[in-house]
Amino acid sequence: MPDPAGDPIYRMALSAARAAEDKKGGDIVLLEVSQVSTLADYFLLVSGYSLTQVRAIARAIEEQVWEEWQQAPRRIEGQESGSWILIDYADLIVHVLMQEERDYYDLESFWAQAHRVNLPIAG
Repeated sequence: MPDPAGDPIYRMALSAARAAEDKKGGDIVLLEVSQVSTLADYFLLVSGYSLTQVRAIARAIEEQVWEEWQQAPRRIEGQESGSWILIDYADLIVHVLMQEERDYYDLESFWAQAHRVNLPIAG
């Protein structure tokens, strides 16, 4: 697997991951899905532990990606319920989920063929 550091989408995902970490998002995972899906190059998965936290994480990611990359999401789904917010940046799709939803839908298993990318963050 080539070093992703030169990939601007990876670097944008890293910005999003750091924003999630700043809001105490848990179990932050980056999956490189370009070899197994045409949906995106990367999926970023983040757990939240309350509806308020899930919304705060999603908002922080939006703000950080805009500040660093001047990228607005193509669309955002799930803000009303707040249990699973999907932020679509085309080549990066961010999933911020309540832990219960993450356990139930188990996206890591569903995308098991995807490469799990190491993130240089504390979380």
